[in-house]
Amino acid sequence: MRYVLALLFILLIAGDVFGWNQSLAPGLSVKNAMIYIAGLMLAARLVLSRTTSLEFPRILIWMGVLVGYAMFTWLAVGFVIHYKSYKIISAGIDLKAMLIDYFVVFALCLYGIQTLADVKFVIKALLIGLTCANAIAIGDIVGLFQIGVTMVGTEGVEAGRAFGAFGHANETAALVICLLPAYVAVAVTSRGVMRLFWAGAGLVSATMMLMTGSRGAFVGLTVGGVIGWYTCRRLISFARTVPLLIGLAVLAVPVLLLVNMKFGSVLTDRVIEMLQDPMTRSGDRTSIWLQGISRMMDHPLTLLTGFGWDSYSVMGFFFATHNYYLLLWFELGVIGVLSYLAIIRGAVLTARSAAELAPADLRGYLVAFIFGICFVSVAIFFSLLFKPWLYIWAYIGVTMRLAAIVTANAKQAARTTPTRAAASAAATGRRLQRPKRSLQLRGGR
Repeated sequence: MRYVLALLFILLIAGDVFGWNQSLAPGLSVKNAMIYIAGLMLAARLVLSRTTSLEFPRILIWMGVLVGYAMFTWLAVGFVIHYKSYKIISAGIDLKAMLIDYFVVFALCLYGIQTLADVKFVIKALLIGLTCANAIAIGDIVGLFQIGVTMVGTEGVEAGRAFGAFGHANETAALVICLLPAYVAVAVTSRGVMRLFWAGAGLVSATMMLMTGSRGAFVGLTVGGVIGWYTCRRLISFARTVPLLIGLAVLAVPVLLLVNMKFGSVLTDRVIEMLQDPMTRSGDRTSIWLQGISRMMDHPLTLLTGFGWDSYSVMGFFFATHNYYLLLWFELGVIGVLSYLAIIRGAVLTARSAAELAPADLRGYLVAFIFGICFVSVAIFFSLLFKPWLYIWAYIGVTMRLAAIVTANAKQAARTTPTRAAASAAATGRRLQRPKRSLQLRGGR
């Protein structure tokens, strides 16, 4: 199954790079079809193997709450409330593509792989796919070739920004920062030439992130890094971390200089502007956020319930929310926000618990996941994601499988150790008893 998942990621990423998103039927694209075929293969395997246990029930329950409430509000809006311009069929297609499909991919990666070798293989396949997509985007932008759908902004606030293969520049940057720690973990646990290969792959993706000029990504790295460090403070060795950070900084300097020379200082201009006057663009976002909140304040009940799935697009707003949490709150209310946060919290705490039990090489994968999720969780406070979610949820599913394997191995070792200790004690007792018998025999003589 790991080869199927690896092929699925490569094909999905290739579809994003080259724009292969042809529709096969209403609500069914080539990308959806590949996901569903892999899902059917997994379902068939689970039925044949008679596997009935569901791991991480709390995470799955919160996923069910989020999907269930989204479906309830979709039906309520479509058949009861009737917002003007709201199309129930297109909203249902969005519900499937922008929520249900994400959790299908999560389940594929959680239940489709079973061994540590599978986990590492699938994570590396995901990283290689991301590296190839970013390398093609960079080559296209600098003029080495003209393939793919990458573009560079030409006017307004988007001028000079590279968009990459995963939608808007902010989307590409968010996906990269989510997986950057995984590059580090794979490189550190590799040897020889492969370590250099993974370091180079990480530099390619980091270069793409810099070319996007995404200030939200920089805030995600900074604030998310602090949150990640606090979460993993008992797992991080400063003696090993400091040299690693110094090495990353040394590698980052020439990349920053190269990107800045090639892209007319778009990166430094945006970052310096943000540092000198944080309200230059945050003021624009704040006004957008206030419009949505003001609409909710006009109907106080929606502060709890939301307006319903896919309702923001029919409310007459000119700009998107530029905040994933606000969009969830506006459409799905408190239930939507809390259920999403509960899923993410459950995944992070599960990874941390497993990291405390894991050997050093696997601990790096789990710590990298925690940092990556913290990075992207901060970044989406300033942007919306669409294409990247499939890969992020796949990454979450793979890491949850890794956590399950590590936890099961630790429990098995704990059960085995007392048995071995008892056997050793019994053997020692037998050795101590033999001399006593021999002394008694001598005394009898």
